[in-house]
Amino acid sequence: MSKYFKMARINAVCVALAGILFAASLYDLSRAEDAPPGDLTIGYDGEGKIDASEQACLSFVKETTMWSKTEIEQGALKVCAARKRHAEAYEALQRNYRALIQEMAKDARLDPASAASNLKILMKACMDHKLALTTGGHNIMIDVIENDIASKCFALGANLLGDEIRELR
Repeated sequence: MSKYFKMARINAVCVALAGILFAASLYDLSRAEDAPPGDLTIGYDGEGKIDASEQACLSFVKETTMWSKTEIEQGALKVCAARKRHAEAYEALQRNYRALIQEMAKDARLDPASAASNLKILMKACMDHKLALTTGGHNIMIDVIENDIASKCFALGANLLGDEIRELR
């Protein structure tokens, strides 16, 4: 075999390898565009901005009611407890969501972007469903009920994700 044929063959192999690498990089780019967000955004009012501080709860109860000082303090405790449950459940959901996405990234056959999109729909539907099953309350219970609904849905979602994480591992 002549030296020119060997060079042509080497060039052909190099071009083929370059093509394969280029195609693989395009595939990685297309998967990166479909990558799920780092945190799950559900899209409800006040998402991720729950203020469970004593001052915020007291202020809310004072603005919402015309109660005595003792009643305001008791109401603030109830509001803060519901807000804390909401914030803790939201963080548990986010923690499990990030863990699931990390596990899914290990298998190229899985579709983390669709999973994230559907989880968002599931969480929003859960909240809408539960809101439809309540009168909404009055006074401070408006805030308490909304926060309890969110915390229950997020706990449901966090548990679902926890099960899925265990299955993937």
